[in-house]
Amino acid sequence: MALSLSGNLIETPFSDVLAVLHQQKATGTLTCGTGKAERSIHVKNGQIIFATSKDERDRLGEVMVAAGKITRSQLEQALSLHQKSAGLKKIGAIFVENSFVTPKDLFNGLKLQVRRIIHHLFLMTEGSYHFEERMPAEVIPLQINMEELLREVIDQMKQGK
Repeated sequence: MALSLSGNLIETPFSDVLAVLHQQKATGTLTCGTGKAERSIHVKNGQIIFATSKDERDRLGEVMVAAGKITRSQLEQALSLHQKSAGLKKIGAIFVENSFVTPKDLFNGLKLQVRRIIHHLFLMTEGSYHFEERMPAEVIPLQINMEELLREVIDQMKQGK
């Protein structure tokens, strides 16, 4: 039986939608928001394994600069190389190939990026959501500790962030 899930975050908070996906052990993509503020989580057997975003602030390079892992200059250089490759090379691969980061730093940056996207999703109070039982090919499965992530989100909410 296919799981059909869509609605509005005003009526059904993200946390409730996530609970249904977990309970149903769903596999697929939940997309929330609209346009440039659209973010998605990718779940397998009810567990979040990856997240993506259309918001430029959530891009890997921006996350790596904010975390102090690369400089703004290195990001600009990598973006230029990415553009020259006609987008065929992933930005993370360019970071590693040019020795801007180690593969381990890149992996940690990806985890940070995913956590940041999920934080934003928990804080969304309006917009639509839609779940599809499909997963994009470029998903990189990560182990995400949901209890730890929920504690971080709750702490951020208490601090008013």
